Amino acid sequence: MCGEQALSKCGSQKAWHWAHAGKRHCDPWWENETDWHRYWKNLFPEDTREVIHYDEATGEKHIADVKTRRGMVIEFQHSAMSPEELASREAFYGNMIWIVDGKPFEKQFEVLEYRLPHPRSDILKERVFYAPQASIFCMRAELENKESMVELFNARHIEQQINADYRGHHFYKWTRPRDIWLQATFPVFLDFGTDELFRLMHYNPETQRCVQRISKRQLVEKNGGVFSAYAREA
Repeated sequence: MCGEQALSKCGSQKAWHWAHAGKRHCDPWWENETDWHRYWKNLFPEDTREVIHYDEATGEKHIADVKTRRGMVIEFQHSAMSPEELASREAFYGNMIWIVDGKPFEKQFEVLEYRLPHPRSDILKERVFYAPQASIFCMRAELENKESMVELFNARHIEQQINADYRGHHFYKWTRPRDIWLQATFPVFLDFGTDELFRLMHYNPETQRCVQRISKRQLVEKNGGVFSAYAREA
């Protein structure tokens, strides 16, 4: 993008790639590329990787990790960033998703066992589930009447209904959360190195948060890529 010299890196330890000859990089949003970055980029066609995204109105330009043929930008992020950079990148790309390397905080993140009905389920018209247990609920009418005490019910009593309306949603516990990803306005998917991704979501109007299990293969192929099980090795 900057027109400066690049060097071919063709060693025996890492995937072959191009690198800037100097230490400076032409895009201030660039971060040191890891094996995890290269794995994700290689799941997508070569002509959709590292695509220059240009704003004709301002002259600003940045390199998108992946820009699919349908115009969706996919950014792969390993390190932390400031709220200002997050907002700038989302405003610049406009139509995007984040895929975040969850390995650095894997031990602080726990997906809770109990299933939840999907957020638009009819079950939730009358009931409110409680984080973090998700094994109990109360009746919405009692909660909205602001009773000092509400009766709690065990979710096992409606387990069959929950399973019928389950779409991968779970409450979670996150010790020392990376708050920046809770501020994103575009979808954020956490990658812990398995064949699943976990999308961070609001669960209901009470602002409880949840994750939704997503097939990594499904996301990649939906966006024009080819899935590889090598994900677990990266």
